[in-house]
Amino acid sequence: MTTPTYCTQNSGNCPTCSLTNYGRDCANNPLAGRWWTLAELAEKITGGNLPAIAKLLNDSGAALDELDPNPGAYVDREAVIDLAAIRAGDIVGRRAARLLG
Repeated sequence: MTTPTYCTQNSGNCPTCSLTNYGRDCANNPLAGRWWTLAELAEKITGGNLPAIAKLLNDSGAALDELDPNPGAYVDREAVIDLAAIRAGDIVGRRAARLLG
C-alpha cells in the first residue's frame, strides 16, 4: 500500500483511519476507486479466488500473504495499476484496467 505524501497518521491506511469521513480522506480526497479490499479484487478479477489474486498482486510488487490471504486487506490503486501494466496482454490485465476506469 502506498502512503499518501500528506499522511501523518495511521501509516497511510486511509480506509481505517479515524480522520476519514463520508468516503473522503483527511485531505478531502475520495476513497472510492483508490482502495479495494482483497475480496473485492478477487471477485472482480479472478472470480473470487483469494490466493490467486494475492499471487498476482505479489508478482506485480505488492506484499500480501499468498497462503492465508486476508480478504479484508486493503489494496491501493497503484498496486492495481501495476497489475494491469504487467498483465496487459491477458484477461487479468484487461479486468484490472476496466476496474481502474
